[in-house]
Amino acid sequence: MDELIRALGGLDRVVGVGIGGSRGLRIASEASDFDLVLFRRGGERVDAREILDALRACAGVCELRDPAGFVSGRLGTHRFEIFQKDLLAIEREIGQAREGAFTWSIRQLFPHGDLSTGLISHVVHLIVCSDPDGHLERLRAAATPFPVALRAALVDTFLQQAEITVTHAAKISRRLDLQYLVGLCSGFVFFANLLVFAVNGVYPVLEKGGSLVIARLPQRPAHYEQRIAQLFSCAAAGDYPAAVAMLETLLGELRFLAVEGRRALAADESVRTRPNEAQRAGSGRGAGSG
Repeated sequence: MDELIRALGGLDRVVGVGIGGSRGLRIASEASDFDLVLFRRGGERVDAREILDALRACAGVCELRDPAGFVSGRLGTHRFEIFQKDLLAIEREIGQAREGAFTWSIRQLFPHGDLSTGLISHVVHLIVCSDPDGHLERLRAAATPFPVALRAALVDTFLQQAEITVTHAAKISRRLDLQYLVGLCSGFVFFANLLVFAVNGVYPVLEKGGSLVIARLPQRPAHYEQRIAQLFSCAAAGDYPAAVAMLETLLGELRFLAVEGRRALAADESVRTRPNEAQRAGSGRGAGSG
């Protein structure tokens, strides 16, 4: 793998290489694939043909493919996939996050939406393998601590979405509306997960594996993972009253988390501003005594 990473890091315009996905999140098994991420600073994507040429020169690499420019292959017993990210786009997103701004959009593979903060997640949840000029580490440092404004915006937005979802789920009474109820349950879990990530000050992970990350976070509803599994079981079995009751209970706990999160933020902000206020007061006394 070291030779492969060196080859990728030597590509024109590639300024850093990392391992993302389940390995970057530290939730991988020994058999997990390697998601290799190439970082560049602006410009067009690195051409798949250049990547393939570099990989072919590496010992043990086989089964190379590039459907639609998406390069994958195998090294020994492990499959790998190559992804590309633009550091300038991530830098802009970090600036937006500090202002509490994000984009929520629907796209394939993300049925309840994708967040633009995912760009930051890709550089934060990463094993850095090659970063000769320190571009990745500077961006990772810029992304921390988790922005207070982003935390508030995510909590407010997705608590409201969870409330709307539960309101509509409570109106379902026909078994023929099974798909609709299951869809609402899925949407609720998506919104709830985003709120839990935000309350814990962690950039959301929307891909598979995100639930394993949530299971390690300290602030979340009690027995959260088991209750989510039970929620879908009730919905699929047609026990709509039980499913709705579970949604309403979970929503109440999310509201509590949101309130506690706001209190913690207010307390942190108060602690941060006190030294500044004391400094200003001291400066004022010094000026007056002169």
